[in-house]
Formats: sequence, structure tokens, C-alpha cells
Amino acid sequence: MKFRTIIPDLSYPFCIDYEDKIMLLGSCFSDNIGNLFQNYGFNCLSNPFGTLFNPISIATDIEMSINSYLFSEKHIDFFNEKWISYAHHGRFSHSDKHIFEQQIQNSFAETHQFLSQCDYLFITFGTAYCYRLIERDFVVANCHKIPAQKFDKFCLTVEQITSTYQALLQQLLAYNPKLKIIFTVSPVRHLGDGFHENQISKSTLHLAVNQIVDNKSTFYFPSYEIVQDDLRDYRFYAADLCHPSESAVQYIWEILTNTFCEPKTQNRMKLAEKEFKAKLHRSNNPQ
Repeated sequence: MKFRTIIPDLSYPFCIDYEDKIMLLGSCFSDNIGNLFQNYGFNCLSNPFGTLFNPISIATDIEMSINSYLFSEKHIDFFNEKWISYAHHGRFSHSDKHIFEQQIQNSFAETHQFLSQCDYLFITFGTAYCYRLIERDFVVANCHKIPAQKFDKFCLTVEQITSTYQALLQQLLAYNPKLKIIFTVSPVRHLGDGFHENQISKSTLHLAVNQIVDNKSTFYFPSYEIVQDDLRDYRFYAADLCHPSESAVQYIWEILTNTFCEPKTQNRMKLAEKEFKAKLHRSNNPQ
């Protein structure tokens, strides 16, 4: 008797090892997997602009990283005694404009350089819902708690996402021809949009990714399906019942590394794990 459905073994025409450079962009799921890559000693850059949820904001920040001049005064504002960037997470906000601008410049410069040499780029779509700043007519990555009437909320169409990424991928692969891009849909449930609306959003993302992926330079990893169709139980969610629990993230990580990493790399990861746990123990138990 079978009591759960297990995702079949996955196969890709490449392997990730310690000589590779890895970048992750997107939802908080990217943060979780990025932290694990870093903890295991991989050369990894994770969410250099902070958490990004919708496909348009992710694409915009990638394009700005390739062509830094695209970021301008229209993307910044002064609100609640702080300078904010509509292309960045709130952690970049600052009361000192010079410090604020330096942080923004550093994020683009670091990404520009890393992306030029990157081997693998993981892009995680979180939601198809976007917020357009009405006065300036562009989609923002973060609303920074600005009053809701300043924004127009809408759900992207499959066509809007695919056309954006068809153009973006041409730029990316011209900038870095060796790059492999792995798309994934976040298993995080965005129930703040509504239960039915969350399903519409996730379905839109899946349909768009299906059109984007060509299995040559662009691929798909089923993190969403691992949680929804394999684990499929609230015990694998955090207390908010929307985010995957720590054990669920670890389960996805094991599938990901078993899929993308050869045995020699996995053996090296075991050594790195011992070193990381020892370091963590020392920091938690100072003498």
C-alpha cells in the first residue's frame, strides 16, 4: 500500500559542484535554499536586492544589474523619514541618503559582477500579483507600507510573464552565454490574496514557466510539487500554515542536492556540514 505520492527521480544535463558560482533570486524560498548553499560552502549569492515575489520585479532587477543606468530617481522615494527603493527590500531603506545610495549601488555592482561569471541562476516566482505605483506607472518590488491607494494591484497574465522573460533571457544569455537558469515556483501559500486567488496566481506562474523553459539553457525544478504533492501535510508547514517548515525545506534541499550534485560533491558537502555544525556549536556555546 502507498500512502503518499513521491516525485519521480529528476534528471538534468548538468551537475553543480564547488567550482561553480550560484545565484538565487526571488521569494523567501530563495533565501532558505541560498542559506543552505552558503552554509555548505558553495560560492553563492542569494537575493542581493532582498526578497522579490513577482516575476516582473525579478526581471526588472536583473535587467538593472546588467544595465545599471536603468535605475533612476523615479525608483526612489522618501517616506516615513527614510529613503526607499521601489526595486529593493526594506532592509536597504535608510534615513541618510548617501548611505542609502551607496547600498543600492553596491547591490547592483555586486550582482553585475557575479552574474557575468555565474554558472547557475535559480529564479523562484512567488506570486503573479503585482502592485503598480499609479503616479509613476511601474510595478514595484516592495510597497514599503505606503498607503494602498497609491497602488493598483493586479494579477499578471501568462503572456505578460512569458514576453518579459523571452526578452530578458536574450539579454542574460548575451551577457553570460554559459549561464543555466533554473526556474521554480515557490511552495509558499499567499493566502493574503485569497484562497482562490492564490490558486489562480500559482497556476499562472506554472503556465508561464512551462512556456519559458526550453531544457537547453532554461530548466524547471519542482519545489512547489514536492511540498504540495509529495509532503502534502500541514505538519510540513510553519506555524502560519503558509510557509514550508524547516524539515520541509531540508527535504527539498536533499532532493535538490541529490539531483544536481555528483557523489564526490555530496561527500565534500558532508565534511562542510560537520564544519558548519561545529562552528555553530562554538558560537552558541562560547567559553
